[in-house]
Amino acid sequence: MHIDNPNGLRRALFMVAAAVSISLGVAACNDTVSIDPQRDRVPPTLSLTAIGGQPDTVIAFTTQAEDNLGLKTIHVQAIGAVGVVYDTVFTSAVTDITLPFKLFSSRSVPAGTPVVITASALDGAGNSSGIDTLIMATGNIPPPEVRVLSPTSGSSAVLGKSILVTVMGKSGVKIRSLGLNTTGPVVLADSVLYSSPLLDSTTMQDTIAIPLNATPGTLTITPFLRDSLGQRAVGPSITITVVTAAQVNSVPVVNAYCVGNSAFDNACGHGKRVEVSDSVHVEADDPSGILELGYEVRSTLGGAIDDSATFVSTTTPPGQLTFDQHTFSMRLPYVTFPTTVYIQVFARNTNGVKAYAKLAGGTDRVDTVVVVAGVTRPLPAGGQVADALYHTGRDRLYLTNITRNQVEVFSLADSSFKPPIFVGSRPWGLTVWPTGRGAPTTPAMGDTLLVANSGGTDISYVDLSVGADGAEVFRYALPNIIVYSVTTVTSGASGLPFQQLTRYDFSDRPQFLAATCVAVAGSCAAGVPGSSVLLAYTTTPTPGQTAPFQSLNGTIRWENLTQGITAAGKTDPHTSHFFFEPAMGQSAGRADTLKIVRFDANGIDSAVVVPYNQPVAGGFYSVTVRLPELGFRDTTFARNSGNFQRAIFGEGGSVFGSRAVAFDADRGFADTFTNPAGVTTVIPIPVVDKGISPATAVSDFIGNTFAQVKGAAINFDGSLSAIRADSTYILNPLLRLQGVLNTTVNNAGFDFHPLNSGSNSFPLLTSIPTAISESGRSPFAIRLSVRSKRRTVSPMASSCSLLQRREA
Repeated sequence: MHIDNPNGLRRALFMVAAAVSISLGVAACNDTVSIDPQRDRVPPTLSLTAIGGQPDTVIAFTTQAEDNLGLKTIHVQAIGAVGVVYDTVFTSAVTDITLPFKLFSSRSVPAGTPVVITASALDGAGNSSGIDTLIMATGNIPPPEVRVLSPTSGSSAVLGKSILVTVMGKSGVKIRSLGLNTTGPVVLADSVLYSSPLLDSTTMQDTIAIPLNATPGTLTITPFLRDSLGQRAVGPSITITVVTAAQVNSVPVVNAYCVGNSAFDNACGHGKRVEVSDSVHVEADDPSGILELGYEVRSTLGGAIDDSATFVSTTTPPGQLTFDQHTFSMRLPYVTFPTTVYIQVFARNTNGVKAYAKLAGGTDRVDTVVVVAGVTRPLPAGGQVADALYHTGRDRLYLTNITRNQVEVFSLADSSFKPPIFVGSRPWGLTVWPTGRGAPTTPAMGDTLLVANSGGTDISYVDLSVGADGAEVFRYALPNIIVYSVTTVTSGASGLPFQQLTRYDFSDRPQFLAATCVAVAGSCAAGVPGSSVLLAYTTTPTPGQTAPFQSLNGTIRWENLTQGITAAGKTDPHTSHFFFEPAMGQSAGRADTLKIVRFDANGIDSAVVVPYNQPVAGGFYSVTVRLPELGFRDTTFARNSGNFQRAIFGEGGSVFGSRAVAFDADRGFADTFTNPAGVTTVIPIPVVDKGISPATAVSDFIGNTFAQVKGAAINFDGSLSAIRADSTYILNPLLRLQGVLNTTVNNAGFDFHPLNSGSNSFPLLTSIPTAISESGRSPFAIRLSVRSKRRTVSPMASSCSLLQRREA
């Protein structure tokens, strides 16, 4: 391990030593301490912030400190996978400073090894900022996290009763054990040891019995986790006040985590939209002991109860737990959807006192929810879903699990998960191999899934006919595509102009996929002469890209999968294509002439996709671009039409003025152009794909919407596409705005109905179902919601947001 500023570190340590000596001298010369009423008593502030996107061996962060008058010292310490102590003394007035740190660990340190970073600051008056703590981990893996889910800190417990404690843990390198330690009236150490296959997130429950003869006081509970590498992580402690029975005159506190948290508005223990057999979570805390937990559902406020259930304490005698919880499966009697209902949850203590969950003002909580048709299932082994696809021929839903390197298989026939399909590193987008144009009721979906392995630079081919559930059979290695710009600059030595070639290297890691094909007589099947499969894809960027594209700028490309596996295809300029068309034009004050080269993954073959200039009749032909517009922001969505002719791309990110790009595989390349003399001239190597939105269409979309793109969808034949933003914008293939639908901003998931086809498939309100994103209390809750017989799908990610979904 080393820090990137060793000289500064030595100077800082020397200054600290000098400062300590001076301080000791002053203390020795003063026998009394005076109190100055004018003394500065405002402490400095300090915060640690992680810097992401670093190499696996790098731990990068910043320390930011402020003070109203002046900082004196800053102390930073890191322990764990790397270790360092950094101290600095300021000899001049500094009120605001940001210190960047970059620590390097040994390559022998396992990925996921935690680093605990602490920092504090003192000002000139001796006021302390307190200690800020940041936990990071090597290998670009999130640091382990463990905490007590319930009960909440500050709860009470009674002598002779028991506490049910739920501990939740998460680790990028899987969890070997989960446990807790207690101090105070009860001293305990307990844990659960897990066996293979280990999970990356899980919970455990433990019961802490408080003896009748224990001493009342504060019980401290500290959770811990041990990962598969044997590394131990400790979570924040909670405190429980232990009292005698004589001190108790209590009312149950129900679902306390919902109080004052707007995230749980109308969703306290359940989703805002539920199914008839959905779950309701109820938990309560009461020093007298919890005897019953329950819920009530009504179709009218204050009306008759349509569905309810009660859970009675299972302890002997009942009510020995001062904190208890239960998750119910509702049995709602409704058959018309959607239906609005009202849910209340309650608890009863051992003294017979019944209480409902409360709002922040103390009134009873009544949650208004919508009942819809569907079913919810948890992912079998956890993880995070990035994309999903429903295969009509198999009647199965396939979901990429990005953290477990596998594709989940969900059968709609029996609403169950089948064994997963293992693929490459960090699978993100997926689509299906096209076999033709098909029809809305019979889409031409082949038996091969294409999966983007965003942790590498390849595409997994999954044959669904292998075995009972399918298997990976091949990986297509994507090429390295390098972009160059040619500009004319003036030599500093001679003062003469010369042409300068500048290289721009982008990440080639695939993200979202959109399968299209060039069909012959409606067929794209293998072996049909003239047909080919063009896989359009976006790339996930890295900070290592060449400036000005280092700020997480991805790209859009297509790859001719039919041609790319042949020997001739590896040197053909039309095996790959980089979407430069939306950037064509000239920037103010400069002209960048484009050159693009494809380097095949075999490390030998290459092809010039876009030559710098081509000799033509009467002169030369070249392409000029506005260089910064070649890059697209991270998480640019891609979606192909059901007939595999068209695709739509929506630039992700929380920036207004995001771009949309359309693609039509049937339009082909422009093989002629009109020269300045007005003469139509043949281009030796056609480079401009006529199916990609030109710069004028992209700028027209921005002018008509000026939106933050949160999702993209396209109907069966691609004659209509939709961009989800503050509203849903309906577009034709030329990106001309066709209409606007009012849309809620809670969730970015949506899609066209599978039978939606044609440019006049109105009314649109009945043709675009919106996906539902829901979560229970746990931030690690991962669920899959399947809505209605139309099979509108909403995969859940651990962040409780829909990354993307699709239904071909």
